[in-house]
Amino acid sequence: MKILIVDDEPINRTMLVSMLSEAGFTDCVEAACGEDALAIVEQAIPDLVLLDVIMPGMSGFEVAPQIRTLAGGRYLPILFITALDDKESLVKCLEVGGNDFATKPFDKHILTAKIRAHEKIRNLSAHIEQQNEELRFYQQRVAREHAIVEHIFSHAIVNKSHILNYFDHALTPAETFNGDVFVCEASPSGGLYFLVGDFTGHGLASAIGALPVTRAFQEMSAKGLSVNEMATEFNKILLRFLPSDMFMAAVVGEVGSDGSRITLWQGGMPQMMVVSGKRRFIKTISSPHMALGILEQHEFDSECEIFEMLANDKLIIYSDGLTEAVDADGNMLTEEGVKQWCADASDITADGIFNHAKAFSATPSFDDDVSVVIFKSQSLEGVQPYRATDDIPLNIVITLSAKHLKQPDIQTRMLHQTSQCSGIEHVRSVLFTVVSEMFSNALEHGILNMDSRLKHSPEGFQLYYEQREKLLSALDEGTIIISIESDPVKKVVFLSIEDSGNGFDWERKASPESNDSFGRGLGLIRALSSKVWFEKGGRKINCLLNTAVE
Repeated sequence: MKILIVDDEPINRTMLVSMLSEAGFTDCVEAACGEDALAIVEQAIPDLVLLDVIMPGMSGFEVAPQIRTLAGGRYLPILFITALDDKESLVKCLEVGGNDFATKPFDKHILTAKIRAHEKIRNLSAHIEQQNEELRFYQQRVAREHAIVEHIFSHAIVNKSHILNYFDHALTPAETFNGDVFVCEASPSGGLYFLVGDFTGHGLASAIGALPVTRAFQEMSAKGLSVNEMATEFNKILLRFLPSDMFMAAVVGEVGSDGSRITLWQGGMPQMMVVSGKRRFIKTISSPHMALGILEQHEFDSECEIFEMLANDKLIIYSDGLTEAVDADGNMLTEEGVKQWCADASDITADGIFNHAKAFSATPSFDDDVSVVIFKSQSLEGVQPYRATDDIPLNIVITLSAKHLKQPDIQTRMLHQTSQCSGIEHVRSVLFTVVSEMFSNALEHGILNMDSRLKHSPEGFQLYYEQREKLLSALDEGTIIISIESDPVKKVVFLSIEDSGNGFDWERKASPESNDSFGRGLGLIRALSSKVWFEKGGRKINCLLNTAVE
């Protein structure tokens, strides 16, 4: 410990040096006046100063502030040594920058005890300063890393403005980074894809998952994949990428090129709403699936809901950060609160819903990320369809025996194969839906000879699929042949699925009065195809898809 002794009396300096040496403080520097003391401090700042008050030239009261200035922010204890004992003088010692004082004549034990006490304080101060320096460095590093991540996010998660204009949206993170994600892209068919996701928690740890999801979404959108395929792929990515305690609640959707047909996969999100343009009704759509990144692929259900919206109907999607807003009495806003506001509001907007939740909340900010996304059914004339350049025709024939049909993932594998045709990017999602319906009908009604009337009640629906599993496990014979011919030059895709069952009366099943599931499936096939016809007593269904870009 380096101690500077400032006193105009040589005998006092000698005595202090001797006392301090005996106490173990051997690094002492002497100054006979204030000017000499300041010169020494300018060269090297000591660890402690013993400063006389009354000296010729500059007094200790004048020297102390200047020493304090030269020390900067560093902790430098200054102990005044004085014969003065009046209160005013002692108080002034502290006011001008002193930390303590020792009165003459010196008491060796008291003086060394005070020096040791200030040495401890100085060491503690130095340790705190070192920690502060490390903290400043850490903060600078974190700020730099955040700036880099923010730059990456700003370039990786970007929605094209002309596509984003079809959506009304409001996204607010609870922290710097948003654990909610909203991305949208044009589909090759001239429609729209969108994804609204909510990762577990909030902040950077949650937001980082949006990067691989966004990249996959953009790539799959460009290829025209179906919503089923997208949901399956997202689940696969998140199972591999996220830790076991994280997942992503999500709505994956496609808007048809007509601007009104909606295909949705929903897992773990709050209920969606479809609000009539004329406000005659509000339809709610509850989540039928678990969030992405939880179930293994063989457990995952990619089944989607398909429905039509009327002109100016609004599809409203929001994350649970909205419904979890809490008022002063501890009550949550809830899904019913959001629905009630939409029923009462004169105009439903994303900002309006967000501001309602903010006004409801007892705190100025939300505890979780909040997202609100609204799509209004409308013409999509501004979305340009993708024009395929591949002119190679392709013919795929897949023959599935009973052994294949019993495999739990056979439909997914078969659909993946049938989606490889050239020139179908523009109708790939439609192709997926049509083939999926045709295959399900061939298997359940043709091979297994099941009756869809079982599904007319929730209990019957469960019984239907229990019976399906039982019949499949006992299946020994049965064949389904899937044939797909793509002709990019003629802009058509021909599909046929033939089963080895007993056939059926398709005219009765396709009638508008029929309410069974097969009838609805056939109606969907007819709506999506240019032409549908049957052969071989109903055992073979054929359909034609037009791939021309209008």
